[in-house]
Amino acid sequence: MDDAELAEVSEEAASGRVAEILGDVRRVLRVTQAAFFFRALAVHEAYLAAAWEALRPNVSIAYFERCADGLRMRMVPPMPPDVPEHGEALEELGYPAGRVAEIAAILDLYNYANPKNLILAAALKGALNGVRMGGVKPGHAGDLAPLPLGPPRSMRKAPLLDPARAQGRARAVFDEIGRSSPGGAVGSVWRALGNHPEYLELAWGFVREESQKKGFEITVSLSQGAAAAAAQEFPHPVALGRAQALALGLGEAEVDLIDRTLDRFIHLIPRTNSSILLLKAALAGEGRVRRKPFEGE
Repeated sequence: MDDAELAEVSEEAASGRVAEILGDVRRVLRVTQAAFFFRALAVHEAYLAAAWEALRPNVSIAYFERCADGLRMRMVPPMPPDVPEHGEALEELGYPAGRVAEIAAILDLYNYANPKNLILAAALKGALNGVRMGGVKPGHAGDLAPLPLGPPRSMRKAPLLDPARAQGRARAVFDEIGRSSPGGAVGSVWRALGNHPEYLELAWGFVREESQKKGFEITVSLSQGAAAAAAQEFPHPVALGRAQALALGLGEAEVDLIDRTLDRFIHLIPRTNSSILLLKAALAGEGRVRRKPFEGE
């Protein structure tokens, strides 16, 4: 995995076909923000369009939601015996209850979306490298049931702080996160939390220590395997191999770059979400970690 910068097309800068696809991604994945994963693929417009066309039939059905829910549970890392009380710490820092609720909503947003994105990254990675992804007869009668469209009613949209424009505490934490991530990537959840710099510093200090532990790495590895297994069992095939990518007019070098980009997100997403679950425990208590965000919405 090389260290070249991970480029993206922001939702604000997107236009034409890319903007339409990112809008449909939000609607079908039931989120308020197109993930970093899709914004990075948007650099390769023809591939993004083909990838979303290949993925969409599986994303819009109950099987996918069920797999994402199961994967979210697998992403819970071992908890330390002394989980910090971030709620109390924020109160001491003068954060009002509404601001703490905003932070909790950010964690819920990305905890909801990340398992979905990891499964999709695994599906595209496998297909691009010649692995049969999908085309498996559903195991449950309701697996093909359509999902509702649009985000859960209580899901907020989290503004993202540009790492290049961050200052002070946020800039220092972003720089450290970038040094530990493939391509210097600062994931969307950290960029959203950058608008709360004191909490960002507190959160990263906890995650930095816990993510060095063996149990955390085992959780990440198991999550990656579970995502790949779920993608292979998709009811609808994901037929977007290397030959199909080249037929889109992409060169060999660009297809190789897309392959590396998929690798980076398969590396980044489970680490990020296991970190979010640690933060959820510290902010809301361990008893709430395994609850599905936006249940019933």
